[in-house]
Amino acid sequence: MISIVPLGLLAMSCATMTPLPGDEAARQRMLALLLPRRIEIVEPFTRVKSFDDDGTPDGIELLLQAVNSLDDPGLMVIGTLRVELYEYVPASGLPRGRRLEQWDVELVSDDQQRKYWNQLTQMYELRLGVDPKRIPSADRYVLLVTYDSPFGDRLTDEYMIQSRASTSEPRGGLSRKAASN
Repeated sequence: MISIVPLGLLAMSCATMTPLPGDEAARQRMLALLLPRRIEIVEPFTRVKSFDDDGTPDGIELLLQAVNSLDDPGLMVIGTLRVELYEYVPASGLPRGRRLEQWDVELVSDDQQRKYWNQLTQMYELRLGVDPKRIPSADRYVLLVTYDSPFGDRLTDEYMIQSRASTSEPRGGLSRKAASN
């Protein structure tokens, strides 16, 4: 048996679920629920690493997650990531010294998403190669990640990364910084 719904009732129910064609502000509010509000470097798993397992650090393994306005992590993002490695300046209000390395990672195609997105962890995993001859040997560096969305939003996160495990020394005075512009 076919049930017929009056058109007026159908139109009223649709009108309550979607914004009117000219209601741009409502569309922006709905879209903001899905877009990242911040990005976070996942500290316990982001580290200086030897990718060829010879004991000489030759890269950084970066795990990054995006978090929406409801504080739910595990979002995929579209846009560009810029990762920068800086010298660490101890006992300074500005711990970021000279920039040592920079990587630009595009996340705009299916292939790029598949390359960096880990379905199991719901995070982006980037293996960033570093030439050990170009980078001064140090115990600490500052890692800065900037995400630029195609909508003009810019999100950043920064933290100190240690090049080797240090059990006797705390992380120091560098506080985690997250910002959105």
